[in-house]
Amino acid sequence: MRAPEPWPSRSHPGLVRPRLLDELNGLRTARLALVVAPAGAGKTTLLAQFASTWTGPVRWWQVDSAGATAEHLVDVLLDCVPGRPSGNSPAGIDTLLPALRAAPGTPDTLVVIDDSHLLARGDAWSALETVLAHAPTWLHVLCAGRRMPDLNLSRFELAQTGLVDAEQLRFRSWEVEDLLREVYREPLPPDDTAALTRRVGGWAAGLHLFHLSTRGQPLAERRRTVAALDGRSALTRAYLARTVLGELPAQLREFLVRTCVFEVLTPERCELLLGRPGTSRQHLEELERRRAFTSSPDGGRSYCYHEVLRAHLAVTLADEIGEGAAREWHARAGASLAAEGAEVEAARAYARAEDWTAVRDILDRLGIRAVDEGVEPWRDVLPDWLVAEDPWLMLAEGRHLLARGRLAAAIDHLRAAEDRFADERTRARCRAERRLAATWLPGRAAIAGHYSAALREATRQHPTLVAASTAGQPLVQAVGYLLAGNLVEARRCVAYHPAGDADVAGLGVQLLQACWSLATGAPEGRQRVGDVVTAAERARLPWLTRMARAARALDGTPRGAVEARAVVRECDREGDQWGAALALAALCLVRSVAPVSANTDLEESVELLQRCRALDAGVLEVWAQALVALATAAVGLPDADVEAQRAEGLARSAGVPGARVAALAAARRCGSTTTDPRPFAAQCGLPPAIAVRWAGAGLDDRVRVAEPAPVEVRCFGGFRLRMRDRPVNLSGVRPRTREALRLLAMYAGRPVHRETMIEALWCDLPPAAATRNLHVTLSSLRTFLEPGTPRGHSGLVVRSGDAYRLALPEGGYSDIAEFTTALTEARRARLGGGAAAAVEPLRRAVLAYGGDLLPEDGPAEWVVHEREVLRQQATDAALGLATAALAAGAVEEAVAAAERCVQIDRYCDPAWRLLADGFDLLGNPAAAARVRRDYAEVLASLHAPGPDRQPATNPGRQPPANSGRQPPATAGRRSPARVLSRGPAAPGVPAVS
Repeated sequence: MRAPEPWPSRSHPGLVRPRLLDELNGLRTARLALVVAPAGAGKTTLLAQFASTWTGPVRWWQVDSAGATAEHLVDVLLDCVPGRPSGNSPAGIDTLLPALRAAPGTPDTLVVIDDSHLLARGDAWSALETVLAHAPTWLHVLCAGRRMPDLNLSRFELAQTGLVDAEQLRFRSWEVEDLLREVYREPLPPDDTAALTRRVGGWAAGLHLFHLSTRGQPLAERRRTVAALDGRSALTRAYLARTVLGELPAQLREFLVRTCVFEVLTPERCELLLGRPGTSRQHLEELERRRAFTSSPDGGRSYCYHEVLRAHLAVTLADEIGEGAAREWHARAGASLAAEGAEVEAARAYARAEDWTAVRDILDRLGIRAVDEGVEPWRDVLPDWLVAEDPWLMLAEGRHLLARGRLAAAIDHLRAAEDRFADERTRARCRAERRLAATWLPGRAAIAGHYSAALREATRQHPTLVAASTAGQPLVQAVGYLLAGNLVEARRCVAYHPAGDADVAGLGVQLLQACWSLATGAPEGRQRVGDVVTAAERARLPWLTRMARAARALDGTPRGAVEARAVVRECDREGDQWGAALALAALCLVRSVAPVSANTDLEESVELLQRCRALDAGVLEVWAQALVALATAAVGLPDADVEAQRAEGLARSAGVPGARVAALAAARRCGSTTTDPRPFAAQCGLPPAIAVRWAGAGLDDRVRVAEPAPVEVRCFGGFRLRMRDRPVNLSGVRPRTREALRLLAMYAGRPVHRETMIEALWCDLPPAAATRNLHVTLSSLRTFLEPGTPRGHSGLVVRSGDAYRLALPEGGYSDIAEFTTALTEARRARLGGGAAAAVEPLRRAVLAYGGDLLPEDGPAEWVVHEREVLRQQATDAALGLATAALAAGAVEEAVAAAERCVQIDRYCDPAWRLLADGFDLLGNPAAAARVRRDYAEVLASLHAPGPDRQPATNPGRQPPANSGRQPPATAGRRSPARVLSRGPAAPGVPAVS
């Protein structure tokens, strides 16, 4: 019997990277996983780390050229059979398969095959494929090598094969930081860590060789070594010469050296440069097949060399032909690239040739395209003096700092770039970028119309109102509802939003979707977060990469908490204050639900409170105060009731109902109240189970988490129907049937007489034909909504005499019903307790109104009147909310409600007056001036008198005669001219001067 070969020691595992272990965890339910990457990528280290987590037996086979045979493979696999007699000679497949099948109940066994690329010379792959196709489920194989194995991975038995490639093995900058700090015990500052990662391309062996060459040296010397990395390291050159170049034929080695001047290689470029037609394609394909640090991202159309190899080849080129000739060779490549139109690459080639005149000329021609490329590709080829002088590079540096979350530094660079530009259009671009960065600093600077301005406003106060006023922006809506604690609405905003957008908003939506998967324990949660991390890296958004990593704390595992804490430290080192606060907030929220240590929770919550105050983020500060109250109550400090009262007061004034639930739970936990927080949680969209966890002992923990409505009907802003939390696809339903469904939904559960339906849908038909069509349509609708339901037993479309109604089941939701109910409650509250008592139902009404009623039905007569009535009611509700909020001193809520009122009805002059005055009271004269300019445009569009010419008559509040959004030019209701007048305003609302 062949003795099992030892596998790498567990005492020196290197840096454990959870994302890679997660990739391989699929092997526990599959037969095969592959790790394919060039030499020195960290394959063996990953295999050893994964093998150490395997709970069953492990067999390790280190392949060498002498034993790369099918017989040796069979012998290794036979070792997995329990009770194999000692001394058996190697057997073939015919003996192996029966032996494997005859071992029932065997624990899951892992066979690790390292350096599997050496099996290419024999028939071992054919034998392994046969075994994997017929082996029992307890056998799992993990192969690592430099080339893809010769296996038919399209076979059904191998369909679930996992793959970890060189890109996944590449060390990220935060992993390099952890490696230097935790494994090598010689950390570097963040900027040097990023430079080291960039210059070695995340290559594991390159990082190790850097450590070997600088081990024990002072920090200053190690930093100088990073700055001087240019491919001349003796250890790196010796490694590459031995493991890469030494294995290549002379003609391939020469080809590598001569073509290293290109960042992206194509056969055409190489042939033009070398003057040797007909051989470049074969050379590139052979290098890619050998995985000689050569890869093709697009299936063979173009190729690229690893950055470390390119640096080594550039030094080799200079050594072989001389420094001057090497610069001429780079210039020759730059000229060919410029002629091809690849000006960005041409500029960098000219930079390596030190032809700064050519570089400046190309940068001037590139303009904004140089900025779009980002500053990273220029860092290692341009001198600092040129970057400091060129405005385009300064603009790129400002964008880069903004993407890293370093707001103040980004603003400084963008201001410097603006000063250097002479073109006013480009200066305006710099100002816009600077204002975007300033949006997130304390104060009121914001870019009008940009979604980040709404996001920033949601962090200050009343996030629910911000979410309700940003229809069509799922990221802003979801974040607003999350900040308010309404998880139900936040999930609806992103649950069915298609993924794939690579911009910041699209990636943000994908991250929220992944967070929901993590928080609910979905098995694909960590994988979805990993996809966002990869996409954010590709988009060069380090701050978003860090947020995705911090989101892993939501899975509730210790590993996720450790990663979130690491992100907080990394953000602090980077100067990303928002990132540090958000990462810490995620950690504190998770620990508040499943606390590890009450003292730790209290310390971290107090730290979070201080960070949020420094950011001028009122909503986050309210949440932090609520978490402080929860932690104080958990510890049992004597002032816990005071902290809970403070948290509830802040939550009320800032409009954060979720934080108020946490405050009530803290008060109950410390015994200062007996109020049950669960009803408040259900009302604001927070699962009651979370309130139970917050309140601790004294509440029944066996409560149902708030579930989506069984049937959800929305008519405002467009018709949407969901059943069992899934959108209903109505594309296969006849148009008239869809119209009948919308008509019934418009009445929100009220009976609709059949004559009303016939008049609306079949007014041009004889009564008998119209009645027959009605019966057929409703029968078709019942069959579609409730297939298989017996005739006369429909639960949704119900007949009552000569009328029909859309009957929602218990727990069903209709936005029209919610809107009208809230208005009724507001009227009753106003009669019983004054305007202040009507604030809460008015908020609900404004939130329920998501836009015009059934806009897809256009000017249909049956919807026009109802649409205008509901729009008028929504306008009055938003105006009433704004007026009451201003009277109560809640100026920010008043402004948000007034903005919503103007969005609903741009001709409501009291709302314009209140909006402008509200911005004045907030100390934002620029926003107030913008409101007055916008309103002046409304005046001009109606040919109304200007502010200095008040109209002789007041046209009153009569609804317009037409059915569209624009009032007639002759007699619009509530003339906009009154906005700028000094006449009396609505009660409690000051006039605008």
